[in-house]
Amino acid sequence: MSESTRRITQVARHEYRAALRSRVLVILIAILVASTIGSVLIGASDYAAQLADYNTYRAAAEAQGLTRIAPSPLAVLALLRGALEYIEILGAIIAITLGYLSVSRERVNRTLPLMRSRPLTGAELATGSYLGALGIFATLIVATALVGVVSLGLIGHDWISPIQVLRVTLACLAALLYLSAFYCLGAIATARAKVPVNGLTIALGIWLVVVLVLPQIGDTLDADNQLPGGLFQALGLDHDGELAVLTHFTGYERVRTGIEEASLAKHFERFAFAMTDVKERYRPYGLSWLLNETRNNIAWLLAYAAVLFAALRRTLSRQQPIETGGNS
Repeated sequence: MSESTRRITQVARHEYRAALRSRVLVILIAILVASTIGSVLIGASDYAAQLADYNTYRAAAEAQGLTRIAPSPLAVLALLRGALEYIEILGAIIAITLGYLSVSRERVNRTLPLMRSRPLTGAELATGSYLGALGIFATLIVATALVGVVSLGLIGHDWISPIQVLRVTLACLAALLYLSAFYCLGAIATARAKVPVNGLTIALGIWLVVVLVLPQIGDTLDADNQLPGGLFQALGLDHDGELAVLTHFTGYERVRTGIEEASLAKHFERFAFAMTDVKERYRPYGLSWLLNETRNNIAWLLAYAAVLFAALRRTLSRQQPIETGGNS
C-alpha cells in the first residue's frame, strides 16, 4: 500500500468514526431510521390483510373449478416507497450535514489525529473523507433495507424473490450515489464559505430547490398527473400509447423534462421507484427493460456524483496542505 493510499484509508476511517460520534448526525440518522421503519411496518400490516383477502378469493375460485384467476394486484416492493422518500428528503439533509461537519471540524482542529508523518494534501483529504462518508451512507442504507425486507416477510407475510433482492440492491446503490452527491455539496459550500454555518445555509438552500421545488414544478406540469391514477391510464393508454401522444407536445415536454432533469432527487426517485414497483406502469416489465428505460436517470446520478466529487477535490486542493501530527 502506497503512502498516499494509506493516508486516504486513515482519513476514511477517521471520517467514519467522527461521524458516529457526532450527536447532531446521530439524531438525524435516528429520525430517518425511525421514520422509515414506521412506514414499512404500517404498510406491511396493511399488505398482509390485503394478501390474506386475495388468497381467500383465490382459494374460493379454485374450489369452484375456475382456471383463469386474476393475478394479485399487490406489489410487495412498493411498500418500500416511504423508506425511499425519507432517504430522498431526510437522507439528503443528513448528507449535507455530514459534509458540513467534516469540513468545519477540520477547520477548527486543523489536524487529523491518525496522521503522524507527512502533509495531507487536499485531494487526499477529499478522497478519504468521501470514502468515509460512503461508509456511513452504506451502513445507513443497508440497515434500512434489511429492516424493510425482513418486515415485509415477517409482518407482510411475503418474502421477496432473488430478482427482487437484486432490484432492491440497485435502488440502494442509487441511494448511495444520491447521498454522496449531497455530501459533496455540503462540504464544498462549507469549504468555500468564510463562516462554516453560512456554507451550510447555502447547501440547504440548494437542497430546498433541488429536492422540493423543481420536482414539484415538474410534477405540476406533467399532464399525466392531472387526474387521480394518471391521465393516460384513465384514457386506457399503455406506455407506447403515452409516448405516441407526447410526440405531439415535444416542445412542452422538452421544457418540463429540462426542469425535472435539473433535479438530482427526481432522477433518484424515478430509478428507485422503477426498481421497487412503486409506479404501476413499470410492474409488468423485467429488470433488463427497466434498466434500459431508466438509463438516463442512472447516467444523471453518476454524472452529478462525479462532477461534485471532482469539485470537492478541486476545492480542497486549493487549500494549504494540512500538517499532520498534532493533537485533535
